[in-house]
Amino acid sequence: MLEKNMKKMKNKKGFTLVELLVVMTIIMVLTVVGMINYGNANKKSRDAKRKSDLESVRVALEMYRQDNGSYPADEDVLVDDYIKELPEDPQFPTKSYTYVISDYEYTLSADLEIPEGENPYTVTNP
Repeated sequence: MLEKNMKKMKNKKGFTLVELLVVMTIIMVLTVVGMINYGNANKKSRDAKRKSDLESVRVALEMYRQDNGSYPADEDVLVDDYIKELPEDPQFPTKSYTYVISDYEYTLSADLEIPEGENPYTVTNP
């Protein structure tokens, strides 16, 4: 009888509990690594948009200065003639851009999620 049960067990196909646990652990580790990389990619993307937005405002300010001899007192003056609309931070209203403009100089800044060098990221007049 024991021999008969042993034959049945040898012919039985399937996975052991240890094998299933190993596979589940590998899947969980890969999932966590993927989620971390996805989150970093999103942060890099938002930071690139912030830099691009500030560059667009800088170009509009320089075009305004070229036409009028000085920078505008308020960044809203740029809308329609020099820029379609003032950009908003990708995480607005949690984060926003800072514009400090006077007649002959300006400072535009945004907080980056992945700092590289100085934080906040700043653009000033040349």
